[in-house]
Amino acid sequence: MTREYGLCIWTFGDISLEEKCKLAKEIGVDGVEVQGDLKQDPHELASLLAKYELKVLSVTPDNVDISSVNEDTRQKAVQYFLNLLSWAKDLGANRICLHGEVGKIVGCGDAVKDWELLLDSTKIVMEKAEALQIEVVFEVLNRYENHQIVTAEEALRLIEAVNSPNLFVLLDAYHMNIEESNPAAALRIAGKKLGIYHVADSNRQAVGNGHANIKDQIEALQEISYTGPIIMEMTAEGPNPFTPVKGESYLQVVIDYYKSSLEKLKVMEFSKSVI
Repeated sequence: MTREYGLCIWTFGDISLEEKCKLAKEIGVDGVEVQGDLKQDPHELASLLAKYELKVLSVTPDNVDISSVNEDTRQKAVQYFLNLLSWAKDLGANRICLHGEVGKIVGCGDAVKDWELLLDSTKIVMEKAEALQIEVVFEVLNRYENHQIVTAEEALRLIEAVNSPNLFVLLDAYHMNIEESNPAAALRIAGKKLGIYHVADSNRQAVGNGHANIKDQIEALQEISYTGPIIMEMTAEGPNPFTPVKGESYLQVVIDYYKSSLEKLKVMEFSKSVI
């Protein structure tokens, strides 16, 4: 199996899209997770990625609330995802991410109502995803970013309730470090329903900079015969987890994180595969 490695280009911060693609190419990844900016011409973006020989591994969405009790807010959020699917199709992407609003750490006070709204919205999105033959990965966040779906088991419950062959789960080493008692076991629980694996150490820095056992997680991926991409999502040290810009040297810090982590990840996978 040939593994595809990628990175999330939002972590490069306030530089041009072409500069981001150039950096990704120089780092040595196979592809990138792009931002679902519907104002961006998808055909122009596809040409830019092709120029640097980068694949679209996934599309991360804008921050919208698909389980809002405000009907207008929720409908606008669902419509955004429906539009995003069409945009992704034009881009040539075969996978998008879906998740709740980042920063919404409490629901309406009625957990059953919150669940029903999330379920209904996801079903609507998946109907179009199936028609366009696009895979959707539900990203599991942590309790400090969203109040719903914070573990692999909760994500699998949603997948079962939606009952779409195109719906999978995205598990992130950084988020799992907070919510899962055993991240490697969570990956095994996801099994064939794992659509994307995001990786960063426990502090969202380079592999080896924190206390997460990334090697165990890579071994778990191989045990479940995971064939999807490994996408790095790392930021420089500093406050405010929602911005990559953390001081004047943040960009070089992130570049160094990605280069060293890519090398370590490949060693982990190769070492295990030859045993």
